[in-house]
Amino acid sequence: MKKLIINLFFIFQFLFIQISYSQNYNLTNSFTTKDGLPSNLIYETLQDNSGFLWVATDNGISRFDGKRFINYSTKNGLPSNDVIQIIKQNDGTIWANCYKQAPSYFNAQLNRFVCLEYDAFVLEISSDLFSMIYKILKNELFFENYNGSFIFKEGKITNKKKFNKVDIENRITEIYLKNQKIVLKQDIKINGIDKNVTSQFYKENIYLGSIKIDYKNQLINSQVDNNSLYWFTKNKVYQTQIIDLKPFKYKSRNINISKNIKWHTFSEGKLNITCTDGTVLIYDEKTLQLCSTIKNKFNVNTSYVDHQNNVWVSTINNGLMYYTNQNIKKEQFSDRAITNFLCAKISDNGEIIAGNYQGEIYVKKGKSEQKYNFSQIKENNLWIRNIHFFPKKTIVVSDNGILTNFKKNSTFLNSRNERLNIKSSLKINESDLILGSIQGLIKYNVITEKYAILNFPKERILNLKKINDSCFYFSANEGLYEYHLNKDKYQLLISNKNFKNDKIEYFENISASKIWISTYKGHLFFLDHQKTVLKFINDRRLPLNISKLIHIGNQLWIASKSGIYVVNYDDLKSISVSKISTSDGLTSNVINYLDYKKDTVYAATDMGISKIPSKFIKTNFTVKPHLIDVKINGKNVALNSKYDLKSNENNISLELAGVDLTGHFKNFQYAVNSNNFTDINGNFLNLQLYSGLNKIIIRATNENNEVQKDQIVLVFDIATPFYKAIYFWIILTILISATIFYLVNRQKFLRQKRKFLQRLEIERDRNKITSDLHDDLGASLSSLQINSSIAQKLFDKNPLEAKKILKKIEFQAKNISENIGDIIWSLKPTKNEFMSLSTRIKKITSEILGSSDINYKIQIDEKINDEITDFSARKNIILIIKECLNNILKHSGATKMNLIIEKIDENFLIEISDNGIGFKDCENKGNGLTNIAKRTRELNAKLEILSCDGTSIKLEVPTFREV
Repeated sequence: MKKLIINLFFIFQFLFIQISYSQNYNLTNSFTTKDGLPSNLIYETLQDNSGFLWVATDNGISRFDGKRFINYSTKNGLPSNDVIQIIKQNDGTIWANCYKQAPSYFNAQLNRFVCLEYDAFVLEISSDLFSMIYKILKNELFFENYNGSFIFKEGKITNKKKFNKVDIENRITEIYLKNQKIVLKQDIKINGIDKNVTSQFYKENIYLGSIKIDYKNQLINSQVDNNSLYWFTKNKVYQTQIIDLKPFKYKSRNINISKNIKWHTFSEGKLNITCTDGTVLIYDEKTLQLCSTIKNKFNVNTSYVDHQNNVWVSTINNGLMYYTNQNIKKEQFSDRAITNFLCAKISDNGEIIAGNYQGEIYVKKGKSEQKYNFSQIKENNLWIRNIHFFPKKTIVVSDNGILTNFKKNSTFLNSRNERLNIKSSLKINESDLILGSIQGLIKYNVITEKYAILNFPKERILNLKKINDSCFYFSANEGLYEYHLNKDKYQLLISNKNFKNDKIEYFENISASKIWISTYKGHLFFLDHQKTVLKFINDRRLPLNISKLIHIGNQLWIASKSGIYVVNYDDLKSISVSKISTSDGLTSNVINYLDYKKDTVYAATDMGISKIPSKFIKTNFTVKPHLIDVKINGKNVALNSKYDLKSNENNISLELAGVDLTGHFKNFQYAVNSNNFTDINGNFLNLQLYSGLNKIIIRATNENNEVQKDQIVLVFDIATPFYKAIYFWIILTILISATIFYLVNRQKFLRQKRKFLQRLEIERDRNKITSDLHDDLGASLSSLQINSSIAQKLFDKNPLEAKKILKKIEFQAKNISENIGDIIWSLKPTKNEFMSLSTRIKKITSEILGSSDINYKIQIDEKINDEITDFSARKNIILIIKECLNNILKHSGATKMNLIIEKIDENFLIEISDNGIGFKDCENKGNGLTNIAKRTRELNAKLEILSCDGTSIKLEVPTFREV
């Protein structure tokens, strides 16, 4: 009896272990090039320490965060795009093994791969594929192929060894066991179909021990992993665990595989075997107990178990398959079925009946599938709105009417024999069906197959819900109504006016007084006795496009175009919202209809039907934000937590990833120098920062709008440009103030100087006038006085002589008058053409030479009137010309005279010439020439006198203007 109990205990324990190991996986999602993969040919996958899933393809390697694929190719450092293997170092560094190329490791700081082809030895032996790559010691990686081996340690390539032909022929290789370098010599013997491999182990030429493996089928591969040696044949796996090297101890076991083995991988303590028929077998690596079996119809390469025990299956043509142990299941339909379902219902006998947008109805039970058409005429736009089960009758409702038992069509007409378009329906009791049309309500009796138009205006009926067998709610243009069939009366319960420019779209009554209402704008309300208890206005936790409401217990399930949202209202003071999406196993996020039957919610989507347990427990997944790339002014820089930048390096571009392989990441939020966070659309953040210290905090939110704890903190210290620095503005203020002070005082000084110069000039002119009056007029007046006295004395004695003296007095008086006139003219210049310098010159020329026999020509540049305005200069020019003309008239004996005034550069040239007798040098001492020379000096002019055949006097006068 005791022995029996012990045996039963071990049997029970074995069964318990088997059950505990066994896990059911469902296909939750699939990814192809349409989702961002570089290729649909996937070799293998691997999850890194940050949670990213790396995907090796024949067109590069991809880094997956659960939502987005970040692809790397030869442009990002890979030696080839044909990446066949991914390896993870103990420190988390990711390596890519490309076909017959040097290995490459990923530098996260630079966001690119670094290939070991820079080493001549590695490049040489890389002509063959590296068949063995595994972790040894603390953080070293061992590489080996038929050409040689090496170790990558702390960024350096060490222990280089090139294999010779003898080693290859004798099957002598190096491996690492228990962190020790071991030489492995293998001897393979073949006797018909029987084969055996003897593996001898040596350390520093000292024999340790041997292992013998007998097998029949062809050896596919051998591998070292976690101090164990594996041999894989067509239908069998051999494992030898090395327990100790001295003395040599090991434990061997093997398992038979009923299917043909294609390949294998190791991940998370699991041995993953893929078979040629697409089956994936997952074993516990230590015990070789079978944990899970995944069957599919795809051509599978490898499989991988991630940190959360989900399985990623790599296929040859179909991309990447994602399996989880979530208990959401997909109803399988045939490939020919159009599964864009608008509604789905489950009958009492377990049949799933679903209708699509093309008038097709599919009846599914187990593997059996039957298709019906609502109409004999193929219609591509006939919507199946609902399905109802009555005793011995199944009613399918479409826009055109109803279909009974998939055979008989019925339509509904109004008083004008026009067909009524049906939009909603409700089974109110076992004999009556209420239909909502675009022109009111219809009551249809499924037994008599007769219908009646109910007492309600011709309005579109949006939604119908049962209160009891003779009463129901419905929504129309004005709001939510209640209809009593027994009384054939209706009443408005909740008006749309209560919702401020919004209307009731869907509702779900959970009791006689409590009701949930959703509106066209996506707002949600909970009412009790027609009073709003809860309202969700622009609540980010809820969808904008609600398509169906159902309540299950204290939960409100909301169908939408972005998934299913479950509102838990156990405690009205603490409402929680969770989302179910394709990341959890839904066939699609576009949910058109929900039905509840026997603890299961059936979701009709645009890609089939998902079956969800009503007590679905959603794990609170953690989304971690990660920084992928940083660009400053458009240039990539290494990742860091702090950046010291120049004043012009203020354009920052950040590439981000929200890591959660389950796909529950929603969006990022960021804040700069504050706790006011702003949503980021997408995975890129572009900022133009101000100078100074800029602290940027980035965090992630999940699909339930829950803010995650992990944050990215970046500091950008941007130098302040000199023109924005405080010291610059202080200095600038001082300089501006000093400049203003200087300019104001300079202007004041210049005004004072100008006044002083004006007074000085007036004084100088006064002195000149006094000098002229004294020299010219004084002498003339003295001479006039003397001559008058002489004339008076001679008047009685010698009248003739007195008469001559009187004529002389007359001449002197005339000269005095003319000189006074010249002085007065020079003192009063005007723009009047009769008072201009040129006019004055012409006038005095005419006065002096006009009555003589001398022919004269005058040519004057009129610019002299505007450019010589100083009265002293004008006076001297007039007196010089006057003196010259008087000399010509009195002494030259000339018959011709030319007076030319022209501007040359900045000076005026005055030239007076005649054809007279000229004069000798001894004659140049007269008062006239002396006066001319004196006035020339006052003009600061140049004087040139030529006397040969006639006389030419040239005077070069600078421009004079009044101050």
